[in-house]
Order: sequence, then structure tokens, then C-alpha cells
Amino acid sequence: MKTVLVVGRDWKFRALLRAQLREEGYEALGFETLAEAAEEIGRSAPPPAALVFDTAAAPSAELERLAALAAPVPLLVVAAAQENVTAPRARVLHRPLPLGQVVAAVRTLSNPA
Repeated sequence: MKTVLVVGRDWKFRALLRAQLREEGYEALGFETLAEAAEEIGRSAPPPAALVFDTAAAPSAELERLAALAAPVPLLVVAAAQENVTAPRARVLHRPLPLGQVVAAVRTLSNPA
């Protein structure tokens, strides 16, 4: 079973996305901060199949760390409609969007062709 890390300050987003990912057959772990997720990445073998990061209420320091995490783990960023996120090698989705679109993006990231 592939593991996906879901990171964000909004517990409702984390809970809903984790529930949907579990329905799709993923092990979905939730974290409030990027630092907590980074610790999990360091402990994981094999590394997680993907990391979903919700930028809502995230401090700028976390946004700056995104690029470093995109190297070992495929990264999906969910950002506000007009938010400009610069994270090389990351896929960025902008709100508003249906949860199914996030799940489809995770599926694509975790199953590279």
C-alpha cells in the first residue's frame, strides 16, 4: 500500500482528503506542519508515494522548504486561487477545486509512467 502525506493547517481539508485517499487504497497520514511531515519522510522506507501540501495559513518559512522536499518525494501543492507558489518539480493546483481533482493528481504523481 502506497503512503501519502497530507500536510496543512486546515484540519477539515486534511481529514476529508485523507478519507478519500483511503477509499482509493492509499495509506494517508496527516500532519499539521511540514516539519512533522519531514520527520516522517526521514523515518520512512520506502519514501512516501506523494506529499500533498495545503498552503492555507502556512507560514512563509514552510513555503520556502517545499523545494527541498520535492526532491525525495513527489509534491502536490494546493494553493489559493491567485497565490503564486514557486516550488520546482512540484505540481500546483489552485482553489477552488473539487477534492476528486486532488485525488486524481495524487494518483498521477504516485504512479509515474
